[in-house]
Amino acid sequence: MRKIVFTNNQSPGDILMLSAAVRDLHLRYPGQFLTDVGCECPELWENNPHVTPLSERDPEVEAVEAHYPLIHQSNRLPYHFIHGFIHDLNDALGLEIQPTAFKGDIHLSEAEKAGPSLVEEVTGVNAPFWILVAGGKFDFTIKWWEARRFQEVVDQFKGRIQFVQVGEAGHFHQDLNGVIDLRGKTTLREMVKLMYHAQGVVCPVTLAMHLAAAVPVKDQPHALRPCVVVAGGREPVHWEAYPGHQFLHTVGALSCCRDGGCWQSRTFPLGDGDEKDSPYSQCLNRTERLPKCMDLITSGDVGRAVERYFEGGSIKYLEPESARAYREFLDRESPQGRAFAPSPILTKANAKQMAEHFLKDIPPYPTGYEGRGVVIVGGGSLFFTCAWVCIKMLRRAGCQLPVELWHLGPDELDDRMKELVAPPGVRCVDAFEVRKKHPARVLKGWELKPYAILHSRFKEVLYLDADNVPVRDPEYLFASREFQETGALFWPDVGDHKPNP
Repeated sequence: MRKIVFTNNQSPGDILMLSAAVRDLHLRYPGQFLTDVGCECPELWENNPHVTPLSERDPEVEAVEAHYPLIHQSNRLPYHFIHGFIHDLNDALGLEIQPTAFKGDIHLSEAEKAGPSLVEEVTGVNAPFWILVAGGKFDFTIKWWEARRFQEVVDQFKGRIQFVQVGEAGHFHQDLNGVIDLRGKTTLREMVKLMYHAQGVVCPVTLAMHLAAAVPVKDQPHALRPCVVVAGGREPVHWEAYPGHQFLHTVGALSCCRDGGCWQSRTFPLGDGDEKDSPYSQCLNRTERLPKCMDLITSGDVGRAVERYFEGGSIKYLEPESARAYREFLDRESPQGRAFAPSPILTKANAKQMAEHFLKDIPPYPTGYEGRGVVIVGGGSLFFTCAWVCIKMLRRAGCQLPVELWHLGPDELDDRMKELVAPPGVRCVDAFEVRKKHPARVLKGWELKPYAILHSRFKEVLYLDADNVPVRDPEYLFASREFQETGALFWPDVGDHKPNP
């Protein structure tokens, strides 16, 4: 069996296309490969059955850097982005992978599917909504449309569609009115779950478009999610468009994209030193604000594309009660209809000021905490196994401190697991249940650690990673000089650290 770690450090949209290639590899060669992926957005691979943790230090593991050079022929060859990584892997590994599905490969756990949407958590309204992306990254500004036109689309469907504006913090996403504002407020995994609940999407050519196709529609796993893409003339239609999407393009309408997508990067130079400021990467056919190819697409064009889904009968507009509930929430939150104001971006220049501001706003020490205890986060088969060893070693070393084992729902800790840790006197805590009383916007892997410490019942906490193996009773740490003087004691993780980590 071949063991391969695929690496790619491109954007989430690219990684989503790589997931399709990995899926199709396993479907074409069942049982012949173990695969892992090294990338900057591992959240896209959560719950993926085709991923097995592998180490590149293992001499049996092949490291393969995945690319999609087929894109350079996209204007003249009849291929979709789905084919890009597949062609590259076939060439690199001597395989004959074939596409099996016209979408990326996203997997949600049963707990993720069963939980409420982030929109419902924020608004208290369980009703359809559309995701809206009204901006983008600074590297490819040529993809941006005009905020005024997005606002016109929002206004056109007031009372009939509730739009939820999303966008990564640090990217360009202008203010819109009448939307539920989740800009900078979703992790990548939360975006996946948000898409699962979304009725439709309006966006430029961006990750949301790929997610709209890859993430199943709630209660209709085989349905095509409505998605209107403001595309212009940058990319060839056949390379980017998905079945069921309204892909609004102008390829062939202008001299600059007469022969296919122009593939340029920026509308105007930003002066940031990026090579995309080069004249060779800039749009040369533009208006005062937009590339001409994007300027030709009006808000009426987008509105009409959205209307088709409703007129065709595949989906329905908001019921009056739901529209009223959304409106009441928006009116209650602010005159502009903001669910959240975007958080300031943390930089070296403002870090001290923001930290001081945070410290001033910390509330008084709450009541209800008492005693000392051990907190461990250890859900799922891998980390539960580690936690079980840690707990057994604690008791073997003579530690009598009470222990809380935190996890994320029944998918991570079933009744059999709870039975295994009952004899050592461990209290299992479902963070999803605690979250109902103490809301947390992000709660998954690493974020669960401080959350568990904060909401444990102990006044003094010894937090242990699940894979720690105690060889003596650690309770003496509470009596150490450092802890007595400062109230906190930390030590670095194993790894390659600087001299003074």
